[in-house]
Order: sequence, then C-alpha cells, then structure tokens
Amino acid sequence: MIVLSMQYRVYGDPSKVVEEIVSEISGKLDKNLEDAKKSAEQMAIDALNRKVMELRARIDDAVKRYRGSIESSRSKIEVDLKKISEKRKEEWVNRVVQDVKKRFIEDLVGSKDLYRKFLRRSLEEILSVENKITIETNKYTADIIEEIVEEMGVGDRVEITGKDLRIGGGFIALSGDKAVRYNYSLEQIIDSNVYELKVRIAKILFG
Repeated sequence: MIVLSMQYRVYGDPSKVVEEIVSEISGKLDKNLEDAKKSAEQMAIDALNRKVMELRARIDDAVKRYRGSIESSRSKIEVDLKKISEKRKEEWVNRVVQDVKKRFIEDLVGSKDLYRKFLRRSLEEILSVENKITIETNKYTADIIEEIVEEMGVGDRVEITGKDLRIGGGFIALSGDKAVRYNYSLEQIIDSNVYELKVRIAKILFG
C-alpha cells in the first residue's frame, strides 16, 4: 500500500498538481516493484542454494553408503580370495604328499636289502616288548617276513595270519592277547609325519 508522504494544497494549475502527484506515486510504485523484484530474486537464489545444499547432502550420504558397501564387498572378496588361495595351496600340498608317499613306498619296497632291514628292525622292536605276535600284510612282504623270521629263529613267536592286506608295504601286528595293535605299514609311517612333511612342502612350493 502506497502512502503519500506529504499533503498537497492546491495552488495554481490543478492539472500540474495532479501530474506531480501521479509522478510521485509512479516513482514509489517503481521503487516498490524494484524492491519486490530484488526480494523475489533473492528468494529464488536462496531456494536454489537450499536445493543445492540438499542435493549435496544426499550425494554425500549416497557416497558414504556406497563406499561402505564397496568396502564390505572388498573385504568379503579378499576373504573369499584368501580362502580360495589357501584351498588351492592345500590341494597342491596334498598332491605332492601323495606323490611323495607313493614314491617313498615304491623306492623302499623296490630296494629289497633296505626293505628287509626295515622289516627286521620293526620285528625286533615289537618282539622286544611282546612274547608272541600275529601279523597281517601283503603277499610280497609276507614272503620276506617268513625269511626273516626263520633267520631270527622266532618262528614260534611270529605267525602270519593274513597275506592280502591292501597296503603298499610294511605290516600290522597284534599282541598275543590281541590287546595291542602295532601299525608298521609304510603309509602309517608317512602319515605320522605328514604335518611336518606338509609344512616343508608348502615352504618349498610357496616360500
């Protein structure tokens, strides 16, 4: 609402007075319109700035969420990759262990003199604590043990009860009362040292 700042008294030409009043009112209207325009522009700028700030906040929040998801996924991927890597390493170590086991048995059994010494030493060790034993083994080993038993003169203390045991070499013995079992199979000898063997193989393969 426009309020005139002065009261007019009519002097002279009334039309000039009207012109002056109209001019003053027009000036005030122009100023008010300019102020209103500036105010509207400022309000628009403020509103735009608020929207920009809101958008930035939303973007920052979204980035934080995605960053958290990415970090979580990355950690999971790293854990999964580590598990896969460890599994692959274990598979390779087990392959080498099986290969070492096979070659060890083949080499020892293939060297008859060395194999006889192993069997004789094993029998002597058991007979030092047992008066009588029964033995199960494979046919090849049974024939060698029979020779050793005859050489040692302990035929009355050692009896071979089975010659079809599925082992690569060595034998399994039972005490006379069947209470104690002695596993001298070549597979068991390797398996009893398999942890140290695996550690050694893993170190050689992977450093």
